[in-house]
Amino acid sequence: MTDRVVKELRRRTIVKSLVWRIIGIAWTWIGAYLIILLIPPSYETAALIATLIVVYHHSTRMVMYYVYERIWTAVSWGRTDVARPMSRAEIVLWTTGTLGTIVLIFLLLIYMSPRLKAKRSANAPEPKQEFRRPGPVSAGVGLRRPQ
Repeated sequence: MTDRVVKELRRRTIVKSLVWRIIGIAWTWIGAYLIILLIPPSYETAALIATLIVVYHHSTRMVMYYVYERIWTAVSWGRTDVARPMSRAEIVLWTTGTLGTIVLIFLLLIYMSPRLKAKRSANAPEPKQEFRRPGPVSAGVGLRRPQ
């Protein structure tokens, strides 16, 4: 088994950060400028303008960041892809953990299965009894005054 290690060099991280900042500043400035052109600034419209800028900024930047990261994923500059075989200790640890988990799940199933069946049968709904309405009631029966 081999474990792939992808390292990103510091210069790649710095360039990515700087480019993202430049894109972000330009994008926010353009959006704010267009919003202010559409809604002339005044004391009454200040809250509306601020709200539109915040909504514009956060809704578009999320999509932009996704695209930005996908583009950088395709760029191999500044990344090192190193295949490193697992050490004997890692193989033993991984195998032991996997087998231990499988055994634990198996024992848990054996332990819980009868309890779940008993609980299911205890919670089973009782057969519904049919509700019978008394026979037809004639008007005034049982409401007569004794004479």
